[in-house]
Amino acid sequence: MSSRLNFTSAILICCAVIEAKTIVSIDKAIEKKMIKTEVVCTGGLKVNYKIKNNTNDSLQIIVPAGWRMNSMKEEYQDILVTQQQILAMGKNEQKTFLIKGFCCEADHSGPSEGQKYEQGKLAAPNLVLVATYLNAIKVDENTQQYAVWAVSNNKPTAHIAGKNDSLTQELRNFVAKIKGEPIPWFTLYKRVKINSYGDINEYPLQLKANVNYSVDKTTYAYFYVMDSLGKKVAIITGQWLQPGNHDYAVNVNVRGLQKGKYKIVLADENTSYIYKEFEI
Repeated sequence: MSSRLNFTSAILICCAVIEAKTIVSIDKAIEKKMIKTEVVCTGGLKVNYKIKNNTNDSLQIIVPAGWRMNSMKEEYQDILVTQQQILAMGKNEQKTFLIKGFCCEADHSGPSEGQKYEQGKLAAPNLVLVATYLNAIKVDENTQQYAVWAVSNNKPTAHIAGKNDSLTQELRNFVAKIKGEPIPWFTLYKRVKINSYGDINEYPLQLKANVNYSVDKTTYAYFYVMDSLGKKVAIITGQWLQPGNHDYAVNVNVRGLQKGKYKIVLADENTSYIYKEFEI
């Protein structure tokens, strides 16, 4: 009898220390008033997300990729989460979580510490798609930011690029598809610096492409970059071109070039064999 009582007691004790956990998406938790929130920027694209669990149960709150936190002041950037997070809370607990995202309003000012944000909502469908895709792959933060901007601000899809382009090609193709546009003929690798206040500075580095051209006779031509005023801003090389169809591997250092439209040109004295526009 004693052993049975001990066994039963052990089960009861075990059950007592195991708390049931409710797994809930953050939008449902907000809708059902399971939680109370306060969101304050820590400077840049990070927020302190304070949550009060209003339930008598412990919670696992899922913050999905595609969760968008809008600034309460129109002039400041909104923040898009691209990596799903799970926030664990005990019953009736109050806790603050640091949540990081990416700018999805490139034309707005960077938020400073103390700026208040709305508790959040799911972003527009195409932004949710790109955020969900980013959540499933491993690319650096620079690439993620340009993928978000390509959808949120219609920045060129060609700017989704990295040092190892094979890692970004599928992402670039995916973004072009959801935007309903052709796959870019070039890539422009840029670095973005977003300081602790969220201010944005972009630095173009490298233009790459593989462009076909045709020549009907042997000729000597120059490959160069020309700005919108027709000024040559970079002469790359002079070379002999042989008759036939050929692919030209473009690999141009564009450091220091200002924002604007440019053209790559392969031409001799009389004929342009490559004449294509790109934008920085």
